[in-house]
Amino acid sequence: MAKRGPKKKRVITSHAGVEPLRSQNIMIGGHRTSMRLEPSMWDALEEIGRRECLTVNRLCTQIKERIEEQARRKGIRPEDADVTLTSAVRVFIASYYRRACTEDGHMRAGHGGSDPFVGTPFELPTADEEDGVKAAVAAGGSFPTPGPTPGPTQAAGPAQPGLDA
Repeated sequence: MAKRGPKKKRVITSHAGVEPLRSQNIMIGGHRTSMRLEPSMWDALEEIGRRECLTVNRLCTQIKERIEEQARRKGIRPEDADVTLTSAVRVFIASYYRRACTEDGHMRAGHGGSDPFVGTPFELPTADEEDGVKAAVAAGGSFPTPGPTPGPTQAAGPAQPGLDA
């Protein structure tokens, strides 16, 4: 059998809306399993892992260990708990970032301006932007690549020296 090396990660640069679930193999406590998450959730999980100096595998193993311990403390056998690892990972990601939210971070991200979709995959282009895209596509061009948008850690992190907040 041919030796398998690490798979090259597929880089997804599209920020045009919500993308379908992506399956990925992970190791949980030394056992291989797969999880299906949205690409933005995989990105968030990897970012949290980098920030906390943990691999995605180790982070997911710790999440699984926590949900099993919570079940035991409730008197439920872990295998009988109605919490899936995928669901627990999504809740963990949302909770991790919610804990990091600050009023200053919300202000820098433009939150509270009556459009909660700005900077998210649900943001719709303005009429002018949409007309420009249609014209470019009709002329044989391609969709414009959006510029970087502040991610959760950029919005909630400390201000960078030399930049006005």
